[in-house]
Amino acid sequence: MLLPVIEGYALEASDDASAYGSSWSDGSNFGTGFGAWDLSDNNNDGSTIYAGSIIGDSTAGAGDINTGTNQSFGLYANPGTAYMNATRSFSSSLTTNDRFTAKLAFNYDNGNKGFVLRSGTTEIVGFNVGSTTEINTAFTDSSTTANYDYGGDDAVIDVLIEVINATSLNYEISRASSSGTQGVLFSGTVSGITAAIDNVKFYISDTDAGGDAQNNLYFNSLNVTNVPEPAQSVLALAAVALIFVSIVRLRRTS
Repeated sequence: MLLPVIEGYALEASDDASAYGSSWSDGSNFGTGFGAWDLSDNNNDGSTIYAGSIIGDSTAGAGDINTGTNQSFGLYANPGTAYMNATRSFSSSLTTNDRFTAKLAFNYDNGNKGFVLRSGTTEIVGFNVGSTTEINTAFTDSSTTANYDYGGDDAVIDVLIEVINATSLNYEISRASSSGTQGVLFSGTVSGITAAIDNVKFYISDTDAGGDAQNNLYFNSLNVTNVPEPAQSVLALAAVALIFVSIVRLRRTS
């Protein structure tokens, strides 16, 4: 007997810093469902420009998003002309009901730091922390801006992006830490999207000189899951019931 295939609950992509030991570099590729990391900076000469990537303890400069043995991805870039990008492709473009989640941690709001989901180099939706905090999108939902109340050195941000269909998505940016503004900071819908999301970029630029860890961006726990609509869930449960009934019948007739 051929049994129906139930889809929609399998983990599409997953990665965290605990797989990387003490460092990561351009071309590193652990976890599942992602392409290799593409790390780039603007001429980190180590004397006037400092930019790079680390595997480090996020609590050294922000909130606790560590996995493994105090491990998070980290980016730094200082002084005002420096930048550092960490880009990673998905093994396939995000589709309807795909849900991207990640954790961010940061403290000082100098320079710019955040992430953006993209199609190639086209920015679809992103979250930036700078002198203001904002959701950025090139599509029909206008950018939204709010003051960032960091409220101490333990800011932890939960990112949730859910693809509704080929042309729209929902976003929710929440804070989960012991100080500052709590709960959902931003939520909304981006529509009019004309390209499939195939990569994510984390970035930092133009922070203050001196190398203070509280200027850094930390991130971790990257995941893509597929969450079916209620109707699909009903069909999946019906399929399970059909399998159960079929097995019972087979046992009775054997």
